Amino acid sequence: MLAPVKSDLMNCSTLCVVLHYGSEADTWNCIRTLLGIDALDILIADNDPTQSLSTPPEFVGQVEVIRTGGSAGFAQANNMAVRHGRRQDHDSLLLLNNDTLLGEGALTELLGVLRRSDVGAVGPCMPVIENGGRIWACGGVIDRVRILIYDRQPPPDWLPCDVDYLPGAAILCRLQVWDLVGGLPEKYFLGYEEAEFALRVVGHGHRIMVAPEAIVLHSVGMSSDRQPMYVYNSIRGRIRFGQYLWGRRCGFLLAAVNTLRETKRTRHGLRLWARAVTDEIRGRAFDRAALQDVAKHYPR
Repeated sequence: MLAPVKSDLMNCSTLCVVLHYGSEADTWNCIRTLLGIDALDILIADNDPTQSLSTPPEFVGQVEVIRTGGSAGFAQANNMAVRHGRRQDHDSLLLLNNDTLLGEGALTELLGVLRRSDVGAVGPCMPVIENGGRIWACGGVIDRVRILIYDRQPPPDWLPCDVDYLPGAAILCRLQVWDLVGGLPEKYFLGYEEAEFALRVVGHGHRIMVAPEAIVLHSVGMSSDRQPMYVYNSIRGRIRFGQYLWGRRCGFLLAAVNTLRETKRTRHGLRLWARAVTDEIRGRAFDRAALQDVAKHYPR
């Protein structure tokens, strides 16, 4: 068990950013679990390409919606929302995907861990919405050699513990620490930004922890999709993460070899891997347009 640490967030106010993409019903179901929580300001970042999210009457005056333009990656959209929505009285930041449901008392549990002065960010235990008995993630593991990140299960004692990183679907962070590391790194489109973010937080002397008693249900969506456009996204993301871990040349080579081994088992195999690696070498844009082009030329 962690030793008590003097709190410096006793009367904190939290900015909650809910990233909207896809289902509007999911977004408003997520918002319903947030209403009524004290000292929580809710901001929805509409990052869907249609940019058409409208606020139902029951939520008017309780949430704010901003438009990202619909082409931003995960990190860029969240950073944009934080810059727009933060106020001087906000001490912490809660990032949520729109396909999550905050469990009763979850924010209190998370804040209880974040109040320890050496903790920079904390995440919840996330069961799968469609199968509440299965845990999707309770923090995550960084495999530096394979340049791979994967979800971990709760510790046997279900007590708060240190983890390598927190899945981006639900993260509570000190805004002071957020500023210290410059927010989420925008060189990624979807995935690996939360791992680099965690390593940067730890590099500044703060802990990354998970609070298993804090429950946030999650519907596992496109981040786990194996269609060609997301395989391409994963290859490019791993190359960039590998370069962060091991340097430009060594990281590129190590990531390229590891992704080649795995891509052979996916549709389009070597062609898809070659496209991703070539695009990285040539410095081509890594954005929604690039993924859509891959989807066009490499059908499912």
